[in-house]
Amino acid sequence: MQYTQTKRGIPRPDLSVAHLILFILSQEGRATFRQISKHPQTRLLGSTRSENSFYTALARLKRRRLIARIGDKYELTPAGEYASLKAYVRKELVSSERAKNADAKKNVSWDGRWRIVFFDIPEQKRAVRDHLRLLLRRLGFEEFQRSIWVTPWKLPPFLVKFIADPQLRRYAKVVTTLDVDYDEDLRRRFRLL
Repeated sequence: MQYTQTKRGIPRPDLSVAHLILFILSQEGRATFRQISKHPQTRLLGSTRSENSFYTALARLKRRRLIARIGDKYELTPAGEYASLKAYVRKELVSSERAKNADAKKNVSWDGRWRIVFFDIPEQKRAVRDHLRLLLRRLGFEEFQRSIWVTPWKLPPFLVKFIADPQLRRYAKVVTTLDVDYDEDLRRRFRLL
């Protein structure tokens, strides 16, 4: 497995074969092994993966009851639907980080708006809450107060899609505003002064 370095110095795995499979099945509905292993997304993001790694990932996803096999085709189970959304977010995050690294010298100017994500996710959905918190941190958000995160940059479409998911929609909201009282501390955090 290939590892890259985050700005906090913690190694993280790159996009896994299981993530690729879940993403492909969410896009295609049903697919055979051949369709999965030869899918354009597979070639784009997983070109170094062996055929055996796809068999292993399919078996693990099937054992975890995230996918089911019907005849010679695989499809997502209801439990796999949410896992496929997380795989989509992961794929987009990895793709955007690769693009950001390629355009590291490009200077993006601030449009004067603050994007605020706030949530109150119950303890029963702790995994979803933790996933959202880690995703926001990874995207460069700063915690303004407990469960309130802020950024001056435009939200990536995959984050908007993730927050709009039925499991999260009732508990999380996004606000875009021009005015935050006494925002000098925020401007300092994001180096906008």
